[in-house]
Amino acid sequence: MTTEEVKFPKQKPGVRFLCGIFIRLVSNYQVIGRENIPWNSQVLMTVNHLSYFDVVAFVPPLRHLDLPGFTAKKYKGTWREFFFNLGSPIWIDQESPDRKALMTALKLIEQGYSFGVAPEGHRSKTGGLQQGQEGAAFMANRANLPIWPIAVSGTEQVLKKARPTVRVIFGKPYHLPNEGRARGDKLTEYTERMMCAIAALLPEQYHGYYAGNPLIEEMAPLVRPDSF
Repeated sequence: MTTEEVKFPKQKPGVRFLCGIFIRLVSNYQVIGRENIPWNSQVLMTVNHLSYFDVVAFVPPLRHLDLPGFTAKKYKGTWREFFFNLGSPIWIDQESPDRKALMTALKLIEQGYSFGVAPEGHRSKTGGLQQGQEGAAFMANRANLPIWPIAVSGTEQVLKKARPTVRVIFGKPYHLPNEGRARGDKLTEYTERMMCAIAALLPEQYHGYYAGNPLIEEMAPLVRPDSF
C-alpha cells in the first residue's frame, strides 16, 4: 500500500437530511439495528443493490459518518451524475476489473476512512440477491477491516407503488478469517460468506442466488441485530 494521499470526495451538506425527508414521504420507512452503526471504528460496509433509492434509504441515520463508495462510471456525463456527486462517489468501471478504482478505495481506507461497496456490482433486476463479485472480498482481505453488512428491502418499489414499506437493517460488524493474501478459491469463499451475511438480514424472498445456502444460518447469529 502506498502512502500517497487521495482526496476524499466529501458529501454535500444537507444531503442526508434531504434523503431522510424524501424517503419518509414516499414510503413507510423502517430502520432496524441503529445500535450497530460504527460511529468510532473503521469498517468496510457491504449492502445489497435493488434500486437507485438504496443509498437514499440507508444514509439518513448515518449523520456525520464519512462513507465514500463506488459509483458506476457509466453515469458520468448523464443527468444522474449531478445526484451522485452530492454524495462521496469513487467512480468505477463495472464492465471490467478496475484496478485504479480499487487502489483509490484502498488508499482512502489507508487514510482512515470507512468505505461502502455493493458486492453484486449491479442493481438486481429480480429483487433477489445476485452472485457477488470478488472485488469486495479483495478489498476486505487487503484492508483487514471489520465488515459491516446492511440489508435494504422495498426500495425497488419506491415511486412504483404508493408508500411501500422500505426497511433498512444495520447488521453487526464481523471479521473474515485473516489468512494472508487471498486469491482464487479463497476470494470466492470470502465473497460467498459476505453475501450470505447480507442474506441473513433479508426476508427469504430476497435471497435470490443464495437461497438455501447453509452459510446464511451460520452468519445469522453473527450479524443479526439484537432487535431483529
